[in-house]
Amino acid sequence: MTENLPDIGVRVSPVSTVEAAANALRELILDGNLEPGVRLREHDFAERLGIARHSFRAATQILIGEGLLKREPHRGVEVAILAADDVADIFRLREALEIEAVRIVTAAGVVPAEAHRAVTEMSALSDDAPWRDVVWPDQRFHRAIIDATNSPRLARAYQGLQSEITLCLAQLRPVYDAPAEVAAEHEELLGPIISGDVELAEKLFRAHLAEAAENLIGLHQERNQEADPGA
Repeated sequence: MTENLPDIGVRVSPVSTVEAAANALRELILDGNLEPGVRLREHDFAERLGIARHSFRAATQILIGEGLLKREPHRGVEVAILAADDVADIFRLREALEIEAVRIVTAAGVVPAEAHRAVTEMSALSDDAPWRDVVWPDQRFHRAIIDATNSPRLARAYQGLQSEITLCLAQLRPVYDAPAEVAAEHEELLGPIISGDVELAEKLFRAHLAEAAENLIGLHQERNQEADPGA
């Protein structure tokens, strides 16, 4: 019986066509099925998604706002490309924020529960799991370290990088053979935080971020060579 229940003043709305299209495109990007620089032709993708062209445009606008897509003059919308200079700049700031967070959290003896859960989630993934199922817990792991500092300003600064970090994680797919490798890396990162070893925690996080940046720059250079073999 529900007729005697009070009105709670909220309503649950179904996902709109635009949101559903944005979710589908986001999954294609995060899984690596839409590679950096791929152009999303409005007519083709609207037809493939079974939606109107104006809904497709609205969906792409959401992802442009997230940094996953960009609009180029005379080319339309395409998957965002992170050039070597972009990667270096992103990781320079990311390292400054995350290393400071690691110092604070480890020295305080705080072990973020969400970081534990993220590692457990990644460890449980099958070898053929969609890459997006790796991206989200990976992102939550690092965000948990930031949030555990209880610094609103540190959190705000990190939030400004979040969309580009997501894009970086999506584009790291070719580097790993299986999600278990990513899980093992993050389990190792968590170890010195649990034991309270500030020096080792900082050392491992620096190496982790430096390797990710190096891999991304290497992938960018490979794409350039494929696009222009004579260069």
